[in-house]
Amino acid sequence: MRVLHLPYNIASQVSVTVRALREIGIEARGLVLGKAPIQDPTGIEEFQLMSRRRHPLRGTLQTMARYRAVLGAIRWADVVHWHFGFALRGALDVKYAARLGKAGIIEFWGSDIRMPEVACADNPYLAMMYDRHPEFIPRDNKPRTLQAIFAKRGFSCLIPGNELDAYVQKDLFPGIYHCEGPLLLSEFDPKYPDPANSRPLVTHSPSSKPKKGTDAVLRAVEDLSKTHAFEFRLLHGVHRSEALAVVRGCDIFLDQFVYGAEGFASLEAMALGKPTVCYIKPSLLVKYPPDLPIVVADQDNLTEVIKGLLEDGQRRYEIGRRSRAYVEEYHDAHKIARELVAIYERLLGRVRK
Repeated sequence: MRVLHLPYNIASQVSVTVRALREIGIEARGLVLGKAPIQDPTGIEEFQLMSRRRHPLRGTLQTMARYRAVLGAIRWADVVHWHFGFALRGALDVKYAARLGKAGIIEFWGSDIRMPEVACADNPYLAMMYDRHPEFIPRDNKPRTLQAIFAKRGFSCLIPGNELDAYVQKDLFPGIYHCEGPLLLSEFDPKYPDPANSRPLVTHSPSSKPKKGTDAVLRAVEDLSKTHAFEFRLLHGVHRSEALAVVRGCDIFLDQFVYGAEGFASLEAMALGKPTVCYIKPSLLVKYPPDLPIVVADQDNLTEVIKGLLEDGQRRYEIGRRSRAYVEEYHDAHKIARELVAIYERLLGRVRK
């Protein structure tokens, strides 16, 4: 089986999944657009996007090379697995894969299909973020339009985690595949918090400050700094390897306090053995396994929740141990790669019929 992953390396997931598939014996490739310091490109091919307006010749040659590579890789593949959207202008890659009769699946990740009117119905923090930052609101019915591009060609839909079910258009995708987000656990050497540390290190690494609720984090840190001894590191625009090194040495990790579900930053911190604080909205919390170790907080009680962790080193240690055990149970990339292979085999069987 030959599997191609396109075109965005969201949270390094194309890299992680491609490598995990290879390690269980599957021929896998990843071709992704753009480069970012917060993403790990190991084992995949990156195409830097260059403006043809600023660099007419080089930009045109680069675009032609990218088109040839993507279309050639689609011909090579038995299964095409898209992430977040299509790779070529006008969804040419999606149309081409459909014309060749390839098995295919689109994995949605969040802002690609999140519908504000649905998401905000039980999440006041997201409603507040959209009100302050309307530039993040999808335009022109984009979530449904994107889904329709893939559904029209007969491709299936995959979503990770618990949040995105509500935004999948059931008339377009009556059946939905699910997988948890994968981590290559061998790359995360846990370092559990020292219960005796009297000056804990608290970290927060937002890819987007408005989307992660960084203002609320900074307010809580400022309030607590008046009464408690601790260090705080804000990791924004920092290279992935540097950020992970800091997180590995921290005692408390703060993820996001807007969207209402954990991000991959939470999973990576948990893999490193850290007590992780995150906002999971009540309507989703009931869908998680009972052994979920995430310390749930919202923007209104964040100060009190962090305070409790600062004051209890033994609790920090115990949550860190449970956090590592949780990702080993539910987010091992090799387990998830085998689940993906089972999905791919179903898609191939359907195409062959």
